[in-house]
Amino acid sequence: MKKRALVALLAAAVLLCACGLRGKSQDSVVRRRLDGEPKTLNPILATMDPEQIVLALLERNLLDYDEKLNLVPGLAEEVSDSPDHLTTTIRLRKDARWEDGTRVTAADVVFTLTTLLDPKTPALTRRALFDGFVRAEAVDAETARVVFKTPATGRRDAFNLPLLSAAAWAGGDVATHPRNRNPLANGPYRLGSWEAGRTLTLVRNTQYFGEKAGPEQVVFRVVPETAPAFAALGTGDIDEMRLTAAQKKELDARAGASGAANVPSVITFDQLSYSYIGWNNRLPIFSDRRVRRALTMLVDRESIDRNLFGGLAKIANGPLPPAHWAWDSSISPWPYDPKAAEALLDEAGFRKGADGIRHKGSVRLAFTLSLGMGSDVQRQIVELAQQSFRKSGIDMAIQPLEWAAFAAKLDAGEFDAWAAALNLDPNPDLAVSWHSAQVPPVGLNSAFYRNPEVDALLDRLKATFDRDETLTLLARAQALIHEDEPVTFLNVPLTKWGVSARLTNVRTSPIGLFMFWPGAAAWRTSVTRGPIS
Repeated sequence: MKKRALVALLAAAVLLCACGLRGKSQDSVVRRRLDGEPKTLNPILATMDPEQIVLALLERNLLDYDEKLNLVPGLAEEVSDSPDHLTTTIRLRKDARWEDGTRVTAADVVFTLTTLLDPKTPALTRRALFDGFVRAEAVDAETARVVFKTPATGRRDAFNLPLLSAAAWAGGDVATHPRNRNPLANGPYRLGSWEAGRTLTLVRNTQYFGEKAGPEQVVFRVVPETAPAFAALGTGDIDEMRLTAAQKKELDARAGASGAANVPSVITFDQLSYSYIGWNNRLPIFSDRRVRRALTMLVDRESIDRNLFGGLAKIANGPLPPAHWAWDSSISPWPYDPKAAEALLDEAGFRKGADGIRHKGSVRLAFTLSLGMGSDVQRQIVELAQQSFRKSGIDMAIQPLEWAAFAAKLDAGEFDAWAAALNLDPNPDLAVSWHSAQVPPVGLNSAFYRNPEVDALLDRLKATFDRDETLTLLARAQALIHEDEPVTFLNVPLTKWGVSARLTNVRTSPIGLFMFWPGAAAWRTSVTRGPIS
């Protein structure tokens, strides 16, 4: 009896110990959602949200944005310009380390810029920021000098730039380098494991120069569909996710219920982003702006705002959202007007044939619209557009794609049409998306939009240092892009985020919860609800 009692006592002790360890482990882990799997973790190749969200914890930039969008020191203690704005000097922190313990040096700055600006490197989001680049050179271990042949007003923002380790990424093709799935980190976390299609686990980087991250691990779960992600938020299997209007309403109701406890908090905030449907302007069916305007006028964006976003959205009117300081509120979005849209299609030569589909000669107004899996609202928008198009004699097929495949094809400019959202930098260079020189594979002008006057305005903006003149040029560029309607600018939704009651110190900015510093690196875990601002 005594022996059995001792065994039972030991078993109970082991169970108690295991429960205690499990509780401690859970308190030191943040479980986050990705709506798609990253196609790369090379920081200069990353273009999509799932990649940027993970990299925000792995890599520091030379300069980071704070939550008010001011540039603050990151890996660089100081970035300064010469009086003629042709030379930028970068002074690195002496204590910045890669996860293997080696120093971050000027050689890494030179290697990163050389690689970034190599025409063979598909670094679509960053190359245009370095227009006029002549050379980068290491002055000493902590100092790099970058020389340009022309000044540019937004150049300081270009140094919101992550680095590649010259030693780790040397040799081979940067686009297919093994390090793209196993990057060398210099931020608060490093990559612990990556289970394809399922999870990415980050662990504390013991070589990080800054404040130690609170949670020991961050586990990203790849959950493309919104419904299972929301269920996981409710059970605590994930700690944060973007919400739909219906999900926000449900959480608000739960929080208001008598005796409700540990209900995820809801945060709402404006962001520098908008959703859109892209048209490949070089295709005959989309080359006429009357057709593109008509397509926009067949999408009932007010109904979308009301029914899919719960009234928490605005209709987009062009390439800048209302949160941007230069947004032009005087531009009226194209109205929902099916009759006027059909008249425009007739005027453009696309008339209904015997099959009920519009034709212009031998060209049939039929195409495939692609979208990445992960957003139920985006899927519903596309389906509503499909119904409206069909009534007006337009044949649109819908092609959902796994996220990495969608991103790769979008960056390559391979779609007829697509649905996406665009997140902008605090001082975005519109040339990346709208200059005719920035079409794939060079830049992000996947619409293959071309307007010589817009090109000239965007070129002038790069050398304009006067704020008022910049505002004037941006206003004209917005007006022209609106008139051309190269894409259908859809909605600017108020961002809605569900956050577990166990997360504290969660803050927001116009570029979201993650893309500023310290962002998610400052999150902490607690068994009780913490302050959210």
